[in-house]
Amino acid sequence: MPSLTITRTLIALALVLVVGAATPGRACACSCAPMTDHEAYTKADAVFTGRVLQRQVKSQGWGPWKTRSSGDPTTLVFEVSTVNKGKVSRRQDLHTVSESATCGLEAQTGREYLVFAQRDGDVLRANLCGGTRPGGKPLPIPSVPAHPPTPGHATAGPAPSPRDVNDGLPVAARVAIAGGLVAPLVAVLFLLQRRRQRRT
Repeated sequence: MPSLTITRTLIALALVLVVGAATPGRACACSCAPMTDHEAYTKADAVFTGRVLQRQVKSQGWGPWKTRSSGDPTTLVFEVSTVNKGKVSRRQDLHTVSESATCGLEAQTGREYLVFAQRDGDVLRANLCGGTRPGGKPLPIPSVPAHPPTPGHATAGPAPSPRDVNDGLPVAARVAIAGGLVAPLVAVLFLLQRRRQRRT
């Protein structure tokens, strides 16, 4: 009976460590430095106005351990009406994170936004601190002309793997690390228990 109790304890410990590894850390509140429209425009690689067609959030974990986090990678699909800077397609994907607590864009489907985005290779990214805001008014910089977007759909592919907002490691990597730490511990404790049983 004692060995059964110890085995159950070890299994419970392993589960706690693995699930804990897959659970994202607590996010800090987003803090943005003040920035004028001219500064936001200068720093952005692309500036456009568009309506959100889809909002796709990639949650942390899998199966029964899938959890929501403010840092979940999110892809926003825009129908673009006007472009003020950079190359932007008529239908444009944009990467961000799911909630404003981690400086993500909480853009709602069906609403129009003025977006200030940065280009990362073929991907456009934006966050709460870049100047993006609800649309309805033209960019308040008279010297910047607006032009139509290019035809087609600029896809950014699937949202990146969920990452912990604290350590930056993907969930799979955290689980693998936890498993690597737990397995030797379980094996050692199991061998010690068997040796103790032989002595008794």
